[in-house]
Amino acid sequence: MQECVAVIGQGEIRRGYGSVVRQGALLVRLGISPPRVDGPDLAAVEARMRFLIGSQEALALAGDRPLMTLAQWIAAWIDSVQRSADMPIFGDGAVVAAIADSPAVFTLAIPSLERSFAATGAVVDWVVRAVNRLVSGQRTDDLETGLPKVVETLRRTGPVGVNTLRLLRAAHDLGIPWRRVSGNVFQFGQGAASRWLDSSFTDATPHISSGLARDKTSTATVLRDAGLPAPKHAVVRDADDAAAVASRLGYPVVVKPANLDGGRGVAAGLLAPGSVRKAYAAARRLSTRVLVEKHVDGRDYRLQVFQGEVYWAVERIPGGVTGDGSLNVRQLLAQLNADPRRGRGASFVLRPIALDDEALDLLAEQGLHPDAVPEEGRFIRLRRSANVANGGLPVPVLDNVHPDNLALAARAARALRLDVAGIDLLMPDITRSWLSVGGAICEVNAQPQLAAHLPAWLLQRLVRDQGRIPIVFVLGGTQGEPWLDGIREVLAGAGRCLGIATPHGVWIGGNQALVGPCDAFRGGLALVADPLVEAAMVVVGDGSLLRTGLPVDRFDVLVLADSGGADPEDAAHRVWESLALMLSAMCSTVLVNRDCENCVGISARITGARVRAVSRDQLAGAVAEELAEAKS
Repeated sequence: MQECVAVIGQGEIRRGYGSVVRQGALLVRLGISPPRVDGPDLAAVEARMRFLIGSQEALALAGDRPLMTLAQWIAAWIDSVQRSADMPIFGDGAVVAAIADSPAVFTLAIPSLERSFAATGAVVDWVVRAVNRLVSGQRTDDLETGLPKVVETLRRTGPVGVNTLRLLRAAHDLGIPWRRVSGNVFQFGQGAASRWLDSSFTDATPHISSGLARDKTSTATVLRDAGLPAPKHAVVRDADDAAAVASRLGYPVVVKPANLDGGRGVAAGLLAPGSVRKAYAAARRLSTRVLVEKHVDGRDYRLQVFQGEVYWAVERIPGGVTGDGSLNVRQLLAQLNADPRRGRGASFVLRPIALDDEALDLLAEQGLHPDAVPEEGRFIRLRRSANVANGGLPVPVLDNVHPDNLALAARAARALRLDVAGIDLLMPDITRSWLSVGGAICEVNAQPQLAAHLPAWLLQRLVRDQGRIPIVFVLGGTQGEPWLDGIREVLAGAGRCLGIATPHGVWIGGNQALVGPCDAFRGGLALVADPLVEAAMVVVGDGSLLRTGLPVDRFDVLVLADSGGADPEDAAHRVWESLALMLSAMCSTVLVNRDCENCVGISARITGARVRAVSRDQLAGAVAEELAEAKS
């Protein structure tokens, strides 16, 4: 097969931020030859690729340069596959360099997540192979069947759970910088303005508290000791013991794993020993510790608490269907699952409901079968637990919660010393006080699921000032020069802990933290990763940032102090120019030393940032003015 597209260089990784792709990127060099004359045109290739990857978005032709068009489309298709794997790709891949010769050579910058570069590379390979098949008129059946494996491999390297992806999206929308720390732990913000989160665990969530909350017997003990209502239960040894405990507690009962959350393995409202034994077997497959709990009559509410404040409350309606007098249960369920909000994956807010053993058992308890036609208005319950993860429907009720019930939820979170918590409350009516109508806390979740709008609410309270600290980059300058010491004094003013990164090392609060030689990416990353650093200065000593990218997505001030006296035709000067232009595209203001001819010359080519020319001895004062203006 004559290949139209060939990968001639893949694997160069830019872990830092670039001016075109504002997150880490995999750099890929492609050689693209014109498709055969008798092959399909680009529009046909584009339509077929959209079908293969399930993309709904048609791409526009990029003028009269078909090879450039194909390069841009390849970048877009790679992004589309990554998003289908729930990867946090919020920008677009881009063609960052092109040589117009035939065959053309293009460099693509493909957004990628730290520790996902290899899996992103597999996506690149799949897209290129698919394009080559299509432009040569060959079949793509094996590629179609192989795509799910590529997507799943990539998904396993990405964020875990809906919460994390929603938090990353919220951070992007709010302009809060984020980066992956390790595994599913992400940093939101820079230095002293940053916080770490793992899903809805924060860096202030006590490990002891989360462990207690995950163990339901420990949770109940803590709640009862604090004078809070919790249902009676007992850990059981086997199915016979489960049935005996259920008889002692009195039916109905609940069977559930003692150390899992998210509604996994929970069977509520059990009325007979046979149901208890069956529920025990299901729970035992998920956990070695199973408990039987006295069922509490009432409606199921989830109240979420952050630092003592209930910020969200819903009634959770168990998964089920409502009769209309004409459709049978099977048809009603198909209609329910057709709701576009229901599906698997981070983009869906509700989950589908299967007509499985649990649903069939519940139908039998209600005197029905899948082909029965329920009368109009009758609710048919198909799930024993009301968790959204099991197909439940959340109905907002925060505005109607009685103040005593708000206080109860806050006390429960406080009893376990949790900063973020989901409190599951069973009671007849959330609008009335639990003190008068009764109720019980059946579970405390230390890592609650966040509704779609809540990650932004949470981040705005956790991360101040968009999570940003004052940052100045300096291009040209040597330690000990008075103007550079002046900038340091400005940044360290008002008692701020200043972090400084230079080619010779890193200093935090006046103490050396890293011994050079040190490139600007490594040094800058050390500063924004340290929770003590309240302001940062990065002195750039070489051209390595062109390869690594920046440690920050944007910063406040770039100081062009000196070009090193290099001849404009010298290679070192061209590197300096490239650095100056890249850095200027990622800051708010560029301060130019007007005594440096090369600095003044490059300033005329800067776009997107405000440029001020001052003398060398005025640089520190100008930095102070710019930072004060930015703060105001």
